[in-house]
Amino acid sequence: MGFAPLSIPVEPNDIAQQLHDRRFAYVITVNGDRSHVVALVPEVNGAVLGFSSTGKTTRRDIGVNARVTVVWPPSDSSEYSLIADGQGSVDGERVSVVVERAVLHRPA
Repeated sequence: MGFAPLSIPVEPNDIAQQLHDRRFAYVITVNGDRSHVVALVPEVNGAVLGFSSTGKTTRRDIGVNARVTVVWPPSDSSEYSLIADGQGSVDGERVSVVVERAVLHRPA
């Protein structure tokens, strides 16, 4: 059995190429000492992820702390998850995240 790296860097503009079997993503925000997680389907435009109808907690959290993590779980538990970190912004009901860093991460 060969060695599989723990993580593989993904260029932010190449995220769409990694989503073929991934149906949704978890959007993770933090406000103070509490985190908030919501499952959504993003619209991907290069390194920008767009989310509609995120809910008021996600929007409020981004207003306090713009750091956002987005995690796409694998379709099979033996495959890599896709994890992206970026800066979020809110425009009405819509949230956008500009991805700054992304990796494929295997189960440990």
